[in-house]
Amino acid sequence: MPNIKLKNVTKKFRSISGQKENGTITAVDNVNIEIKAHSYNTILGPSGCGKTTLLRMIAGLEVLTNGKIFFNNQNVTNMPPEEKNIGFVFQHYSLFPHMDVWHNVGYGPLVRNFPKEKADKFIYKILKMVKLDDRSNAYPKELSGGMKQRIAVARALAVRSKLLLLDEPLGALDARIGTALRYELMNLVKKYKLTAIHVTHDQEEAMTISDNIIMMKRGKIVQTGSPKEIYRKPNSIFAAYFLGRCNFFRCNVVDKDHARFQDAIIEIPKRTEKKRIVLGVRPERVHINSKVKEENIQGTIEFINFLGDR
Repeated sequence: MPNIKLKNVTKKFRSISGQKENGTITAVDNVNIEIKAHSYNTILGPSGCGKTTLLRMIAGLEVLTNGKIFFNNQNVTNMPPEEKNIGFVFQHYSLFPHMDVWHNVGYGPLVRNFPKEKADKFIYKILKMVKLDDRSNAYPKELSGGMKQRIAVARALAVRSKLLLLDEPLGALDARIGTALRYELMNLVKKYKLTAIHVTHDQEEAMTISDNIIMMKRGKIVQTGSPKEIYRKPNSIFAAYFLGRCNFFRCNVVDKDHARFQDAIIEIPKRTEKKRIVLGVRPERVHINSKVKEENIQGTIEFINFLGDR
């Protein structure tokens, strides 16, 4: 199972309007990161931040403008995708419509000339693993969205790859099915000791399944770490805003350890020489006090929304 290392990885696209070239767009900007074997990693960020481009470069589906990619210290930057022994799950499944489930999953072993008897046993094992062994004769048009997604994962695993790349695999599913499949994916990766890199813009999805989150903004990595680490210790306003919910307040610094917001004096976790700071407050850290004291921050409830559990 490879450790994956990206060194100064950059991707630029030419921007063309009509017949005129308008320069270049930097989709991925000088990315340096190391991904450990047997871990579930999510690349998280808003649409257009370079997540999918980065994933496709790791897979070998995009040519790098600059930089290098290593699997276990082997330079695989220019290695064709078929030689990298990876499984890739596309956002919209990309199943063969004219093939049934069995032959969709078995396509990879077939083109790689796996011995038929061993391949058949492995295909059945994988279909049973994703709980679709009873639908092996069905065609994609006869399957639900959740079933198609499981077939796409099974097809990626059928080539016996230990590296699984997933491009927003749950984005096209309804919320309930998507939530259930999150856990199935996570359990598969852990059970079979795979390494997974999963692109998503869904913060809850990333928090649920990740060992490690790689947060991106405008082609750059802004922070990496466990969900708990990034949630509790974001290194920027963007990280605090994008992972979870957060309220922001501009405060005037009173001294190196304290700041003022309205009439309240707030202790600063880290000493600062700045005159103004931004205070980030998670909603779950706010409690309503019926006994209003002088030092409490004053506010007005303007809107109440019922979400079932809260």
